[in-house]
Amino acid sequence: LSPGPPRPLPRLSATPATARAATDTTRSLALNLVHFLRGVLAALAHAIGRLRMRHPVRVLVVGASGMLGRALMRELARSPGRFECLGTARMRVKTPLVQLDVLDDAAVEALVKRFKPDVIVNCAAERDPERAAKAPEAVRRLNVDQTALLARLCKASGAALVHLSTDYVFDGGIHTGVRPPYPPDAPTRPLNFYGETKAASERAALEGANPRATVVRVPVLYALDAETLDESATLAVAKAFRPGPDGGPPPAVEIDDWGIRYPTLVDDAAAVLVRVVDAHRRDSRRVAGVLHVSSPYPITKYGVALEMASALGVSAEHVRPGQGPPPGEPRPKDTHLDCAQTWERLGSKHAFTRPEEGVRRAIERFRGQLTGSG
Repeated sequence: LSPGPPRPLPRLSATPATARAATDTTRSLALNLVHFLRGVLAALAHAIGRLRMRHPVRVLVVGASGMLGRALMRELARSPGRFECLGTARMRVKTPLVQLDVLDDAAVEALVKRFKPDVIVNCAAERDPERAAKAPEAVRRLNVDQTALLARLCKASGAALVHLSTDYVFDGGIHTGVRPPYPPDAPTRPLNFYGETKAASERAALEGANPRATVVRVPVLYALDAETLDESATLAVAKAFRPGPDGGPPPAVEIDDWGIRYPTLVDDAAAVLVRVVDAHRRDSRRVAGVLHVSSPYPITKYGVALEMASALGVSAEHVRPGQGPPPGEPRPKDTHLDCAQTWERLGSKHAFTRPEEGVRRAIERFRGQLTGSG
């Protein structure tokens, strides 16, 4: 007998229950794989962080001759075992700073390759709205193009970038309708060209050096070691108390009592910046993006003038409060920075110096030229 044609094997069909079980098993395996990979990445980040913490963090401070740059260099120098610092200056080169023309791309790249920083802090910028408006191309190159270059160099080398910006990226609600205080993700809408360049510099930093980039916005700054009154818009108010012609009384002057400012001592800002740099040493994800660092104490320029008069022991009768927007480049009335997210990410708040105290201390070094007493 010859066998007949082979019988086809019975077709297996999955029941709905079997299909659901297979799907659940697949999902479970996928979730386990995701958790495993997350654990591996976390362990790797932790290991890298521990390795970084065994060696001093190499910090390059670009623009270290300015008020904030000087304060940051001092603050970093307090912990020589944690930080190895190099500061640059374009014009005011004093020991221990090195000369660097930040507009010379080749020179900047050569210095970064030679020093091999772990973190670059960019304090270099034109920050005066009036000067910025008069030289737009030069200011755009300094404020925007130079930031983009540093971001590219950080991306190529693996360094973190901490870029300083300003509260003048906000409009005070004039166009956006968004009123202060401003969290980091509030919509930006600069009112002047200076603010436009800083907003563009923020984008250049965050896009170019992602994911190890931090933009730190600060308000108007002042210093206890200001080299001139004009170095700070806050301290420049004191020029209202200079003696008049032939040593006579100061002439009458009007000082802005309209704009609300939050003058911040550079020592306070520098102390927070060091915490940001240290966070990059541990895990850049903690501080990536935009942070706000500002004194919480509001005051107008007229209010500053009254504090200065009290500190100097002189009359302020010749000083009148200005009630409207000041002349010159447009400025927002109030751009109070909300720092809550900063303190949450860094783990604790910073105790800022009150302007009444800080301004009194800052103005003391200029007492002689303001009162004619020496």
